[in-house]
Amino acid sequence: MGQSQSTPLSLFVERFQDVKRRGHDLSVEVKKNKLIKYCSSEWPTFDVGWLRTGSLDTQLVRKVKRKILSPGQGGHPDQIPYIIVWEDLVEKPPEWLRPFISHKPDALVVKETQALLATGVGKGDKKKVEILQNSQTYPSLEELGNENPPPYAPVPVTPEGAISSSRVTSATELGSPPGRDEPQGVNNGVPGRTQQEEYELRSSSVQIYPLRALRSRPDRERTYQYWPFSSSDLYNWKSQNPSFSEKPVALIDLVESILFTHNPTWDDCQQLLKILFTTEERERILAEARKHVPGVDGRPTTQPHLIDDGFPLTRPPWDFDQAEGRERLRIYRQTLMAGLRAAARKPTSLAKVIAVRQEPKESPAAFLERVLEAFRQYTPLDPMAEENRAAVILAFVNQAAPDIRKKLQKIDRLGEQTVQDLLKVAEKVYNNRETPEERQERIRKEDREFQARENRRN
Repeated sequence: MGQSQSTPLSLFVERFQDVKRRGHDLSVEVKKNKLIKYCSSEWPTFDVGWLRTGSLDTQLVRKVKRKILSPGQGGHPDQIPYIIVWEDLVEKPPEWLRPFISHKPDALVVKETQALLATGVGKGDKKKVEILQNSQTYPSLEELGNENPPPYAPVPVTPEGAISSSRVTSATELGSPPGRDEPQGVNNGVPGRTQQEEYELRSSSVQIYPLRALRSRPDRERTYQYWPFSSSDLYNWKSQNPSFSEKPVALIDLVESILFTHNPTWDDCQQLLKILFTTEERERILAEARKHVPGVDGRPTTQPHLIDDGFPLTRPPWDFDQAEGRERLRIYRQTLMAGLRAAARKPTSLAKVIAVRQEPKESPAAFLERVLEAFRQYTPLDPMAEENRAAVILAFVNQAAPDIRKKLQKIDRLGEQTVQDLLKVAEKVYNNRETPEERQERIRKEDREFQARENRRN
């Protein structure tokens, strides 16, 4: 047996606690199963050359990010936290990832491609693997300069020193290389500003930020600008997403991505709640959130004055131009997300969990995610906790497609396996399935062999 070859995705999965901590530093929550699903199943379909095993190429990561941040129905707001965390890890790699960040991007992509071919590409993958021989470790300045910004309201000329925001966003976070020159005033997507003037940090995503970080000249402190939600944003979010009672997970993912990318103020959060949720849902969310206000030790507190201070029901005097105000808003948004998830939980019903069955053409990763979400919604169990692993394995195996279930049930010491080990076996069965053409050819071959045997008997 040869030593298995590391891929970007396998590295992130093995060191997922570090990945999760990086997400926490960026005020966003990421889950291992969703990371695997998006990297191996979703992002390869964007036609930008993304491999199922992932990539550490900055330019390729940015292409996926632009696809995810596309306005309207072409975007994927639920995937924003994952690509931003991935991008941040590639641009600011920790010690364990740094050796894999090659200074020769062509060698890096070839190495990833070889790893993909070594593990085997599923028969459903008809497209050839693209090897980016001339890719760059850093994004092309010409490409960024000519990039058309999404159709959001332009930024007006702002007097010097009169700009504020609720969060400091670094150049690396926004995906814009430091030192870019742009003309002052409306962002028209072309370079040209001198370094002595204040300018807005650009990227494919910065245009949709209501609270935008701007950079001042070197001898001055960074300044910030507040820009409220546009009516088109609110309308699109309302019309293009299911209701909270119908599909709470979809709306939770949407709100989480909005809170992370837009850094809304207290008033903005109330506006979101009024637009996206009914009165009864809002009251339930706020009540649950107030149960999750962190105390001095970081755990949920029951002291009324701390609850009112951390999650007020009336407009607080928080100045988002000050560091203390921005920190309070950050904690408020985290608490709001905790209340949103708690309000989404339904009455305990194991029958709802058992009713989740793998669809004929559904990938094992997508099916596993539905099983985990059913546990979160209809049981008090945390499906990621070690003590609940056996229950998750039981549901995943018994409710899988017949061919996958048959293979999984043959595994020795099934209860000692991890969910990820079973997922790898299920993915192998799924990828080795016959295509309709192969199935027809096999049936014709069996028919010919049967007729030949009958003719020999006669």
